[in-house]
Amino acid sequence: MERTVMRALHSFAITLFMLVSSGCIYSNVHTPLSYRSPTPSDVPGPLGPEATGEACNHVVLWLVAWGDGGYSAAVDNAKRSSGARMLVDVEADTKLFNILGVYQQSCTRVRGKTAK
Repeated sequence: MERTVMRALHSFAITLFMLVSSGCIYSNVHTPLSYRSPTPSDVPGPLGPEATGEACNHVVLWLVAWGDGGYSAAVDNAKRSSGARMLVDVEADTKLFNILGVYQQSCTRVRGKTAK
């Protein structure tokens, strides 16, 4: 009887571990995003050079998290670094990096033409 209970607990523990840790050992995932942005024909005048921006969230040990990894923050960073009034024809992607749940970084990266 005791041996049967121990086997059941052992099987339960292994199953629980597999469910909880799936994808938590190492992840490096890229996900494309799609948001509405002005097209080149929506902007009067010539377009400037391409600008990129990135915004990230960070997590340590699933206990402490910080950052603003949203689309808006990434666009604001791109506008700030290029001095642009707005971005046109914006492409957005996300990237997730995780090592054993010890450190995780999730970033949104945008790229688009500048309009001054």
